[in-house]
Amino acid sequence: MKSRTGRWVAWLVALVGVGLALKFVTGFPWDVTFAALLDADRWLLLVALAVNLSSLVAKGWGWHLLLKPVAPHSWRVAQEANLVGAAVNDLAVAVAGEAARVHLIVRRGGVPAGAAVSSVVWTRVAEGLALALFLVMAPSVLQLEPWLRAVQSGAGLALVVVLLLAWGRGWASLADRLPASVRSRLAVLRAMGTGGRLLWPTAFALYNWAAQWATYHLVLRATHVPVSLAASFTALIVVNLGGLLRPTPANVGITQAALVVGLLPFGVAPENAVAAGLALQALQVLPVLFLGAMVTGWRLLKIESELA
Repeated sequence: MKSRTGRWVAWLVALVGVGLALKFVTGFPWDVTFAALLDADRWLLLVALAVNLSSLVAKGWGWHLLLKPVAPHSWRVAQEANLVGAAVNDLAVAVAGEAARVHLIVRRGGVPAGAAVSSVVWTRVAEGLALALFLVMAPSVLQLEPWLRAVQSGAGLALVVVLLLAWGRGWASLADRLPASVRSRLAVLRAMGTGGRLLWPTAFALYNWAAQWATYHLVLRATHVPVSLAASFTALIVVNLGGLLRPTPANVGITQAALVVGLLPFGVAPENAVAAGLALQALQVLPVLFLGAMVTGWRLLKIESELA
């Protein structure tokens, strides 16, 4: 009885959601959105495309530097595997891109699977450190309230502790206290994170975040949205938070909705925010899918279906 009631409630919620979506779609000023897209500055979009692709190269380079000391491979193979991983992420609802990266680097680079998986773990650590640095450093060029400056300072102090653990002897001393059986299994993982090996991968990850910020700002400007650096920074953070669960392939729809929410406090009309979101996703997704398909010999969809 309870299960039947639950199904009825789920269907009712779904119908309400579909009704609201249809009302939004039919009542939205799409003519303004498409006019903004057609009138976009193509030169600025080309610059944004180059900046966005450079951020992808930086991510692959950082991964290559983490993996190379324990599993020698070529820079090109790491870039190809990283590109295919990004393309698979754009096709899949779940985050299957990491599996694609590991699959390709193992098959084409001859890298042991354990080392490849460990490198992905440390890549996430480096990206987390870079994000913390980015959140602390970026507001320095923005206008902030005094209490936000205090939060920024506190985050900076916490970050120093994390960096000392990650780049110094802190991580090694913690690992030495683990049982011998666990230490043996984590040997490769530990080797990648010692001796300051996270320094350059973190620097590349920091560049990745800065390049993403620049991409957002350039695309917004290209679609004639008069935004400040603070507005594009807010849009970047809101979109990334909104897309954590990846409910749709490439977060289509989620990106546009998040941009609307992130830019509303800055007086940007929803139709202009949606136009910028469509241009942004076309610039971020389509070239990556095309390049990923070329690298895999036009077998990208098959790889995605195997790893999904």
